[in-house]
Amino acid sequence: MAEVKVATLNLFNRMGDWEKRAPLVIDQLEALSPDVIAFQEVDLGLDQGMWIARQLNLRLTDQPHYRMKHAASPGKRVSFHGIGTLSRLEFLEHEILDLMTFERVAQRMVFPCAERSFLFVNTHLHHPPEAEAERVAQLEYLLSWLDRDARGLPTVVAGDFNSYAHEKSVALMKSRFRSAFEVTHGGEPEKTWPTPVNDFDPSPPGALDYIYVSNEFGVVDAGLAFDAPSANAPGLYPSDHFGLFAQLKL
Repeated sequence: MAEVKVATLNLFNRMGDWEKRAPLVIDQLEALSPDVIAFQEVDLGLDQGMWIARQLNLRLTDQPHYRMKHAASPGKRVSFHGIGTLSRLEFLEHEILDLMTFERVAQRMVFPCAERSFLFVNTHLHHPPEAEAERVAQLEYLLSWLDRDARGLPTVVAGDFNSYAHEKSVALMKSRFRSAFEVTHGGEPEKTWPTPVNDFDPSPPGALDYIYVSNEFGVVDAGLAFDAPSANAPGLYPSDHFGLFAQLKL
């Protein structure tokens, strides 16, 4: 059986003193060494995603290098609400879906895994806590898009869903997929947001980020990632979100 490590992280674009956070992102990304990672809030104006790929590749010698595929957010937030997927696996397919509301998008990619292929989806849903119905509608639109692929490929859906564990959007996803973190730990993390990097948003803390997997995958391990503060500044984290990782067996 083949194994693949996937991850997700909301980068918080250029906010929260990106110049100080950036080295933490690179160090912890190198240590995690995922095969595929979904990023949200990628600042395309800074070429943030490509910068991360270049910095990481400079540290690699004989390992496969990473490539980045972006999806720009439509409308006024194009520069800092983009998403991007970084992979050292070969991109076999890449499609972008406009979720049609609130300038949100999703990426759908196919990657090889030994003798098989799997589908990887990266998305970032609408954010206000009270917008639960809007997030459900975005997910229904996303799932109907995925259902048009008749191949039935093993699937990973990762990202910042801006959805607390009790919400209908989480129940909708869990009616189709399993949460890798929940499979491993028996429940969702206490929180993936916020860290001290975000000191202005009064929304309640909680788990907002998820890695969902279809039944073809066995979950070997899963947990938090990008959750270590700077050794020199205890309040400085890679982002205002913690990331997640999942080691999967196909």
